[in-house]
Amino acid sequence: MPFNGEGSLEMFLAKFENISRYLSWGESDRFYHLCASLEGTAGQVLWDAGSQADTKIVVDLLHT
Repeated sequence: MPFNGEGSLEMFLAKFENISRYLSWGESDRFYHLCASLEGTAGQVLWDAGSQADTKIVVDLLHT
């Protein structure tokens, strides 16, 4: 379920949280799946996230 910055970020994140719980993803899986699902404008936050980023940092950047 890609997210490109259009539409509802909250809906995307709710779906992401639900699927990550259902599949019992650990933090590493959550981070890489989240990064892989970002496209276009939303994907540009990965440049700002830096090499030490985690899921929380990426989500915080998406909120800004």
